[in-house]
Amino acid sequence: MGCVTGIVKTGIIFGSGVYAGVYIAQNYQIDKVEDPMTLFSKAQAAIKEKMDGISGGKKP
Repeated sequence: MGCVTGIVKTGIIFGSGVYAGVYIAQNYQIDKVEDPMTLFSKAQAAIKEKMDGISGGKKP
């Protein structure tokens, strides 16, 4: 019985997410998201920049 409850709960959450996504896509202008590798590269560059700032640009 617990399995059925989990499936129903998951279905409701998934349906709510789909509905919210469709609503937002229809009513708001949203910019495209960059591909994951580009985002990862930007995150790496930002972290490296912060680490260089903390260490004063010196490498051990």
